[in-house]
Amino acid sequence: MPNVKYLFDPFLLQAQIAQLHKERKARKVPSKRTGRLTKTERILILAKTDCKCHICGQELTLDEFQADHVVSHVHGGKHGVDNYLPVCFICNNYRWHYLPEELQLILKIGVWAKTEIEKQSTLGISMASKFVLKEKLRIKAKPRS
Repeated sequence: MPNVKYLFDPFLLQAQIAQLHKERKARKVPSKRTGRLTKTERILILAKTDCKCHICGQELTLDEFQADHVVSHVHGGKHGVDNYLPVCFICNNYRWHYLPEELQLILKIGVWAKTEIEKQSTLGISMASKFVLKEKLRIKAKPRS
């Protein structure tokens, strides 16, 4: 059973997140990217999920998908078709190389935050406002041609 001591104290949640971050950093293995995937390799990878992002299910094309490591480079993953799954840019960018325990916490917190926003609670409205502002700053508006 996962460590759920944080259920009793928000400071323990903060400590657990910090500890998981520290563990993830400590597990990093020096690696160098080796080569690029060929078109044939990309086709094989994309076919694994019937041209869908393996995380969110979004339809993908050969030109737009990213190859997501099952075992990341920083954790010793190899460069090979069997170590990749197709993923969209957003999922690949946010999944990063988190530990499974970190991803579970991120999902739990995210679902809770979404519920607060949906309920339009004071906290939810505040989170929504801050999130929208953060996204506006993150995403640069591209001039339309």
